[in-house]
Amino acid sequence: MNASPTAKFQTLSSSQEEIERICMRNLLAGSEERIFFKDRESRFLFVSAGWLSAYYDGHSVDDVIGKTDFDIFSKAHAAEAFADEQRIIRTGEPMVEKLERETFRDRPDAWGSVTKQPLFDECGQIIGTFGISRDITVQIDAQQALTYQALHDSVTGLANRPALMQGVVRAFADHEAPTDRFALLFIDLDDFKSINDTLGHEVGDRVLRDVGRNLTRISRRGDTVARLGGDEFVLLCGGLREDDDLELICDRVMRAVCAPQQDGTQDLTVTCSLGAVITSASSAEPDELLQQADIAMYAAKRSGGNRFAVYTTELRGLTKSSRSLAAELRLAIRDSALFVLYQPVFDLQNGSMLGAEALVRWRHPQRGVIAPAEFIPVAERRGLITAIGDFVLNEACRQLASWTRAGSCPGDLTIGVNISGRELRDPELAKRVAATLERHGIAPKRLVLEITENALLGELDDAHHTIEGLAQLGVRIALDDFGTGYSTLAHLRELQTDILKIDRSFVSQLGGQSRDREIIAAVTGMAHALGMTTIAEGVETEVQREELTTIGCDAAQGYLFARPLTPRALAALWEPQTYPRLLVASYASDHNAHGEVSLGREAHARLPQ
Repeated sequence: MNASPTAKFQTLSSSQEEIERICMRNLLAGSEERIFFKDRESRFLFVSAGWLSAYYDGHSVDDVIGKTDFDIFSKAHAAEAFADEQRIIRTGEPMVEKLERETFRDRPDAWGSVTKQPLFDECGQIIGTFGISRDITVQIDAQQALTYQALHDSVTGLANRPALMQGVVRAFADHEAPTDRFALLFIDLDDFKSINDTLGHEVGDRVLRDVGRNLTRISRRGDTVARLGGDEFVLLCGGLREDDDLELICDRVMRAVCAPQQDGTQDLTVTCSLGAVITSASSAEPDELLQQADIAMYAAKRSGGNRFAVYTTELRGLTKSSRSLAAELRLAIRDSALFVLYQPVFDLQNGSMLGAEALVRWRHPQRGVIAPAEFIPVAERRGLITAIGDFVLNEACRQLASWTRAGSCPGDLTIGVNISGRELRDPELAKRVAATLERHGIAPKRLVLEITENALLGELDDAHHTIEGLAQLGVRIALDDFGTGYSTLAHLRELQTDILKIDRSFVSQLGGQSRDREIIAAVTGMAHALGMTTIAEGVETEVQREELTTIGCDAAQGYLFARPLTPRALAALWEPQTYPRLLVASYASDHNAHGEVSLGREAHARLPQ
C-alpha cells in the first residue's frame, strides 16, 4: 500500500531544516505573494517570484540581490522605505499593514499594504528585515472614487450640499479680517419640471450641466459653485467691497443661467429665481445663510420668477412655503392622507421577485400626489418624520400580512422600510419595530430596514447600539444609497449590515466611459466577501442590467422593472391568474389616484397576455 502524502513528507528528511527549506521554497516560488528579505543596509537578500512579477518584471532574483529600493522605486518612496527599515532594525518593533503610495520612476503609481519585521540570525541578532506587500490599488481607487462621489453632484460634477457647507466654514475661517464680506446666492431654475416632462430627463440633465458650466465659468478663484439637488444651485463668493457689488454679481449670474442652450435644432431658454444674502465672516452661520438666501429666492419666485431678491429682515416675517407645507403635513398625518406604494426588487440571476420597498406618498387635496422628495425634508426639519416612519412601518407590515393571508404571496417575500436619522437615534426604535411585527404576525426576517449613509453621519456610536438591538430581533439591515454619504468602506465591517444598496448615480453611468463599473465591481466584491447581498438602485436600461449581472450584483430595482406600484398592482405580478387582462388598463386610473404605478418592461411581461 502506498504511503499517505503526510507520511511521504515526514520521511523526506529527519532534519527540521530540510522541512523548513521545502516550505520556504514553495512560499517564495508562489506567483502571488510579494515577499522580500533585506540586510541591515536595506539591500535585497532575496525576493519571491510574486515580488519580481509585481515590481521588477522581466528580471531574475540575481538581478535584484544587492540592489536597494532606490534602484527600482522613486527617490521619495525609497527614502521612506529605508527610514522604516532602519527604525525596525534599531528598535526591533515590526511595522504592520502600513498603507503606502508606491511610486516608480518609469511606471504608474500603485497602492500597497506593507508589513515588515526584523530578520534574526541563529543567535537572535537582527541582521536585516523581511516583509510582505499586498497590492490594494483597486480598493483605494474605489474608496477615493466614493469619497469624491460623496462630495460632488453626480450630474454636474459640482460640489454638493455637504461639500458646500464645508466650503463655507473653511472660507470664513481662512479670512483673517472679520469684516471681510461674502455673498451667498441661492439659484432655482424656473419651471424646470416642464423640460423634464416635455423633452425628457436626458435633456434636463444636459441643461443642468450647462447651467453648472456657465456658473463655473463666471465664478472667480476661491468662489464655490454647488448644486444642492433638483434644479437648485448655490454660489458663494467673497471679496465684496460695496453693497452695489452684490447687485452686479446677481445680474451676472442671471445672464449666465439664461444664456440660450441648444437642443438639436431647438434653442432652450432657461430663467431662474435668485435669492441673495450678504454677510461678514465674523457673523456667518452656514445653515442660517442658506436659509436666508432660500427665503429671498422664494420671494423672487413669488414675484413671478426670472428676477433676484436680496434678503432683508422683513422677508423673514413672511410665511415661507415650507412652513405652510409643514402645517398641512401635520393635518395630512392626522387625517390619514398618506399612503404607501411598493417598488419590487428582482433577482438579477433568475428574475424572481425578492421583495419590495415601501415608499410613502401624500395625497394633497389641491396639489394631487406629492412625492417624498418634497415633503420628507420638511418632515425632518419640523419633527414629523418619526410619525411618518411609524405609519409606513405599520402599513407595510399590515399589507405584507394581508398578502400572506391571501395565500398567493411568496413565503419569503421581504418588505423594505426606510429609517431616518432621527429614528435611528431613538432608543425605543427596536421596541416599536418588535411591537409592529408582533401585531401583524410578521416574521422578523421578512422586514428590511433601510438606513442611508447620511443618516449615520455623526451618529455611528448610537447607530451601533440601535442596529444591534434590531439585529437581535432578526430583522435585516440594508445600507441604502451607498456611495453618496460620508461613510467609508469601513462601515461595511463595523455595522451589522445584511444588504448594500448601490446608489443610482453609479448605475446610471454604466455602459459609458465612466469608472463607475469598476467601482461597482469593487464594492460588490467586498460586500460579498463580508457575506452581504447587493442591490442596484435605479436600473432603467437593458445595458445597465446586463452590466450588473456580469459584475455579479445580486438584485436590482428601477423603472426597467416597475415604478412604485399600488398593492393591487404588485400582487398581479405573482398571481396573474387572479386578475384579467383588463387589469393593465386599470393602472391608468391607479396612476391618477395614487401616483406612479406604471409597470416596466420586465414586470409587464409577467401579466397574462
